[in-house]
Amino acid sequence: MKKLILTASALLAGAGTSPLVSALDWSLEAGIEGRRFLESGAYSGQVDDQWSLTLQPEVVWDAESGNGRFTFVPFYRKDFADNERTHGDIREAMFMTWNGPWELRAGIGKVFWGVTESLHLVDVINQTDYVEAIDGDQKLGQPMIQGIWLSDVGTWEAFVLPGFRERTFPGEAGRYRTELLVSDDAEYQADEEQQHVDLAARWSYVSELNGYPLDLTASVFRGTSRDPLLVPQVEVVNSVLTPTELVPYYAMQNQIGSTIQFAPEGWLLKAELLYRDYQIDTLPGVIEVKDQTAAVGGFEYTLVGPFGDAADLGLLAEYQYDSRGADYSDAQNDLFLGTRYVFNDMASSEILAGITQDLDYTGTRLFLLEANTRLNPSMTIDATITLVTAEEESLASIFRRDDTFEVALNFFF
Repeated sequence: MKKLILTASALLAGAGTSPLVSALDWSLEAGIEGRRFLESGAYSGQVDDQWSLTLQPEVVWDAESGNGRFTFVPFYRKDFADNERTHGDIREAMFMTWNGPWELRAGIGKVFWGVTESLHLVDVINQTDYVEAIDGDQKLGQPMIQGIWLSDVGTWEAFVLPGFRERTFPGEAGRYRTELLVSDDAEYQADEEQQHVDLAARWSYVSELNGYPLDLTASVFRGTSRDPLLVPQVEVVNSVLTPTELVPYYAMQNQIGSTIQFAPEGWLLKAELLYRDYQIDTLPGVIEVKDQTAAVGGFEYTLVGPFGDAADLGLLAEYQYDSRGADYSDAQNDLFLGTRYVFNDMASSEILAGITQDLDYTGTRLFLLEANTRLNPSMTIDATITLVTAEEESLASIFRRDDTFEVALNFFF
């Protein structure tokens, strides 16, 4: 946390002197979350129940000049079962200023590039906060300087990313973990390790095709991979070579990505395309590092008021492909089918249910149901059910006993 604050201060100092502050706004989100795992853990030490508390304040200063803003969003979770899930982070500490078609942002922030529902391939700027959720949607704050230019031929963005965030992993008592615990001592291909400066750029364009909205993006990234390779460490125990832990290895990569969204009447067609070129072929005697070509694409079709009420029913289908195969990815040849029911009520109630079926290992599938509603103007409730069925040969088998029912109450002040 201290290192992040110092990084943010340095970036803000480099952005120039901020304008005088004339407006201050703040809010606080607090939550209590309970997880009940429906089976005993697959590995020694795992708990069956997890309770935790979260705090996420947000403070916003607006400049007197009208063209500057600073946003500060820290986050903290206290987990009463897994010490590794107890953690704090600066989700955002970002100064923004703009002038005509130009915008400059400096500090710590979050950037989201995905468009599909089941998988976000091209989303590469921020590191995954894995102890928060296994779907990859929760991210750690990333130190960055971001320049944005709005033009007639699209929006152009350039990123300088000074400082790397390591992925979070559960501890011995936690669930959704590997049999061997993941070490806190990561290794890097870059000589600068966490201090390596990554670079990224993105172009986005909004147009029309036959009178319907068409959104296109293309992006490039060069730097340290956000996805670590987990390398087993071996020691001699009773004259036998025995794996003792997994060490995260962060290789260097080049990445090209693209997204497409097209919204003809009632439909939303979307896809993410990715090519990732790792700058290393093997980790000596351990792991072959394969370059990656991947895609996810499909549609969402919305039925308006299908039952004669104000609700909307969305039907979703997406296909996932990864050239590296089942030994490297659990989204190598999978089909996602789902439905989204939006009540369109004052409580903003919504239910999303979906199943991801592995087409190589037909006995492997993931079922997910998410529901949320507002109980009153300052309280919401979220419920999640996650069910995993997995063949022993598939990567998903490490979660085979992690079926979960989760409820979270969130309070807003």
